[in-house]
Amino acid sequence: MCMCMLNKRTQILLEKDLWNRIIKLAKSQNISAGEFIRRAVAEYLDKKKELISKENPAPFKGFFKRKS
Repeated sequence: MCMCMLNKRTQILLEKDLWNRIIKLAKSQNISAGEFIRRAVAEYLDKKKELISKENPAPFKGFFKRKS
């Protein structure tokens, strides 16, 4: 994770069981629940990005061609 300032805030509702799992794993890694969630989201998005690029490497290639 970068050492940049966090500048967006969100609020989500989680089921008690999911929250307890997050807390348990975060504590085992000596990080906060917020940091754990940020890392989990970043990892999820990285994996999605890889899958999308494998399925269609250039989805908009040629879409915005200049008109002569």
